[in-house]
Parts: sequence; C-alpha cells; structure tokens
Amino acid sequence: MLSQKPPGVIVTSVSLHRFFLIRLFAFPFADITNSYDRTMSVTIVLFYTFVTLFMFLSYNPKPKKIIESIRSFLLHLLQHNGDEGGGSGGLPTSKSSCNVQAESDECLPKVKSIWDIPGPHRLPLIGTKWRYFLGRQRYAKVHETFMEMHRRYGPIMLDVDTVPIVNLFDRADMEKVLKYPSRFPFRPPTEIVEVYRSSRPDRFGVTNLINAQGEKWHELRTKLTTGITSRRILQSFIPSVNEICDDFVELVRHQRTEDGTIRNFQDIANSVGLEIICCLVLGRRMGYLTTNRQNEKFMRLAEAVKESFVYIGESYYGLKLWKYVPTRLYRNFVRCEEIIYDTIAEIVYEALEEEQLNCPDNDVKHIFISILQTEGLDTKEKISGIIDLITSAIETLSNTLSFLLHNLSQSLQHQREIAQEFSHCVQNITNEDLVNARFTKACIQESYRLSPTTPCLARILEEDFQLSGYHLQAGTLVLCHTRVACQSEDNFHHAERFLPDRWLEQRDENHNVVYKRQEPGASVVLPFGIGRRMCPGQKVIDIELTLLVAKIFQNFEIDYRSPLDTQFQFLLAPRTPIEIRFRDRT
Repeated sequence: MLSQKPPGVIVTSVSLHRFFLIRLFAFPFADITNSYDRTMSVTIVLFYTFVTLFMFLSYNPKPKKIIESIRSFLLHLLQHNGDEGGGSGGLPTSKSSCNVQAESDECLPKVKSIWDIPGPHRLPLIGTKWRYFLGRQRYAKVHETFMEMHRRYGPIMLDVDTVPIVNLFDRADMEKVLKYPSRFPFRPPTEIVEVYRSSRPDRFGVTNLINAQGEKWHELRTKLTTGITSRRILQSFIPSVNEICDDFVELVRHQRTEDGTIRNFQDIANSVGLEIICCLVLGRRMGYLTTNRQNEKFMRLAEAVKESFVYIGESYYGLKLWKYVPTRLYRNFVRCEEIIYDTIAEIVYEALEEEQLNCPDNDVKHIFISILQTEGLDTKEKISGIIDLITSAIETLSNTLSFLLHNLSQSLQHQREIAQEFSHCVQNITNEDLVNARFTKACIQESYRLSPTTPCLARILEEDFQLSGYHLQAGTLVLCHTRVACQSEDNFHHAERFLPDRWLEQRDENHNVVYKRQEPGASVVLPFGIGRRMCPGQKVIDIELTLLVAKIFQNFEIDYRSPLDTQFQFLLAPRTPIEIRFRDRT
C-alpha cells in the first residue's frame, strides 16, 4: 500500500516527489500530513505551481476539467518515469519486496498496459507533438508519417496528445475493434467543429450529425439520412445522374485546351459533385455544369469546403490554443464555415420558396421534403444536417474521382475494358447495367484499396481489449490505419500495384466460375467505414463513380499531365492543381 513503507524500499528524492504527486492528485481527500509530505522540496512546489498555471491558461477554462487535466497528465508522467526506471508506476521495489507481497517465491508477470506500447519519445505537456513543432514531420503528410511509424514500431504504436492515442496497423486488431457489436459505436468528436457550432446557437442545435453520440446520434442518423440510403429511391435517381454525367462530358469538351487538357480538373469535379448531391437532397437541378452558372458564389463555396477540411486536419495537431483564443487557424475555419452555411442555406431556402422541384421523380423529391417535415427535430438541426450532407458529398466525390481517374490513367487497357462493358448503352445507363458492370466495380474497389480518401477510422473502446499483447481499457481512443494495412504485402498480393482483377471471379469460356483469388486483407478495405457508423453516402458515391467513369470512357481516353501528390486535409486529397488530358475515343 502507498500509505506504508514496503520492506526493502530505498526512498529517494524522486520517489518522494512521485509519492507526493500520486497522493495529491490520485487521492485528493486522503490525509497528506505524514512524514513524507513534510520532506517535500521547494522544487516540487515550483513544479506544481507551474503545471497548475499552464493548465489554467492553456488546457480548459472549466475548473473541474482543469483538475482532471492536471491529474491525468501527472499520472501519465509518473507512469512514464516509472517505466524508464524499471518500475510499474509506483515506488521502486526490490526483489525482496516482491517476495513479501507474493505468497510464492516468484513475482507475477507484469501486464503490459497502454504505457508500455512503443512509440515516439514523449515530452511533458506536449506528449509526442514535438515532432510537428520541430518540423521533422508535416501535417499535410501525416499519412506518410504513419507508414514510417508502422515500419519503425511494428503493429501498434502510441501517440500522446492531451490523451493517449493508440495506433493500430495489424489487420486482426482492427477487425476486433471495428467489428465490435455496438448499438451506438463511439468515435471522437471533431473538436473544432464542436467549438464553432456551440458559439453559434442561432444557427446550430445543441447536437449535430457529425459530433452526436449514443441515442441522439442514432436519432439524427435515422431521420436525416434514410432517403440517401434507400435502394428504391437511389434506383429512381439513376436517370437524373445520367443527365448530369452527360452535362459533365459536354463541360469537359468545352473547357479543355487544344491538346485536350483540363488545367484544373478539381474545379469540374467539385461542380459535378455539388450538382448531383443538390439534385438528390434538394430535388432540383442547380445548373452548375453549364458555363454560365460557373459563378463566383459557387467557386467560393467549393474553395471554402476544401479549406475547411484543411483547417480541420490542422486542428488535430499543435497546442490547440484555438480552443481558448481565436487563433489564425480558428478564424480561417470560421470564415470558411460562414461561407458554407450562408451559401448552402440560401440554396435550401430558395428551394423552399420556389417549391419548384425540377427532378422528374417524386421519390427524389421526397428526400428533401421528408427531412424538412421530420418530427422531433428543430429547423436548425434539419438545416445543419442538409449542409453536412452536401458539404461531405462534394469533397468526397471530388477526391475519390480524381484518385480513380489517376489509377485508371496508368492503363489504356483498363479504360477500354470499361468502355466495352457499357458499349451497348446508347443513351441512358440503367440500374441493370450498373449491377452487371463487374470490371468497372472492381476498378472502383481497387482504387478504394490503393487510394482511400479516409486513411484511418477512429473508435473509442467500449470495453477492455487485448490488442497485440497489450491491455487497453474501455474509453481508450484508437485509430485503425486501414490505408497502411491495405498497402501491406501481408494482406494483399502485389499490394503496391493497381490490379482490379484481384476482385473478380475468374471464368472459363463458358462463363463458369473457375476460382476467385482470396485476399487476406479484403475486410479492411473500408473507405466509408463499417457498421452503424459507416458513411451514409456510400451507395450514392458508388452510383456516381460508376456512371461518371462509364460516360468518360465511352467518350475519351485519358492521361494525367502532372504527377499526383497526396496531402492530408482531414480526408486524403490530391494536391491541386490536377491536369488531365481528355482525348476523344475513336
């Protein structure tokens, strides 16, 4: 026990300091007037004062949370120091003390805890974030950093921010976490979004679809996304997507240069993404793919959406002073969010006022109306839900389409096979055509594996887990690095190569299935998540991508004019501008 001096203990100045801090923060109501406390040095008083002032100014403005932050950090620091000294986090013990405490002559083996997990060196107050302060690693390349960390530390690695973060690279560990049967899976909130929206109660409700947890999240998810996950509604939406994709092809023809190059493909990709999602959610064509509607307002919206994701990504690193003072990062994020809200809200209210929904099918119209007529949600929750759906869809489609076209540009044979698969479709492509497009869907799946927009999935453990030999307690934050696993030779044959055939059943001349290659890592190709927390827009994106690449390769052959570089912007995104040459298919 800590209140008595165990036999064989050699009391040092360090152990006294550690003992005092444990008593003070782990047991705040205990009697601390014993002889140990009276020997406390001036050094430890100054240290305590410094930490208290730092936490008060930097960590949290609420007194209770300040105390919890101090307590959590110091207990972590003590545990870390104990590990370096060969102890288990308490006072240093000798062999004889182990014999006294155990009935047998042998000490029990130490259970490996979260603090035993290998990782970069941890410093007081800033944890492992010093790597970014010193410029050794860049925020925009954090996805490449994790590849390096996997090679250096193995299947599991510990980062420390304000809380410990466990990074998982092993497929078996990820499957344990992601397939855990939870009714309401917990994942960490996007803090900068939470801080901003709580500052604008005039626009946003107390909770929202992005950061809600538990039953409230389930309620919002059910009421706001039912329309875009309905198979019947999505099938009735296919004719409208055909029209939009035809307009996209015409826009490419109009904007390409003499040699067929589109100078900034992302602008067109953003246009088609916004047009499709507005048609689905709002039930109307916006006209963003016609040249006279490429107006300044839309361009500002697309740029604001892109920058917003960049600032969200940057908010995860550094000292996070934006929580307490309006830093430059926070001001820029707010500016983007204001543009996004004002522009999309204007579109929504225009649709309400005009009540002229131009999409021909009543099922498509039903999505927009059903959200606005949902009972149990106030108008702010409905509007913010529509804004979140539109914003997420724009960036996700734009990035995913750019990665897919880059992968397909490496092989003219792949492009021709896609064109051949839809050669019988003279005008509209039907749902049956999409179902039978085996090779096109295999290309999309392979692009999801090699170039996912979501490099990792976050979860908060709901019960204790044993992962890679370490005991993790409930409440631990873990990141499942699916991108790293998908590019590992342990999980995929020729993992670095774009091979759509790995997803196809091999057939003989009579179309009988001969075999299907078994890839061990197929279960971790999760670009939209898994289970109840899976992105509700996956089916929409699948339809959009299939129709877009079908229309593109019916009309063009493509090649990238510039090398594709990726950067982390909360999502993985291609570094712009992107130049693609579209040559007419003969």
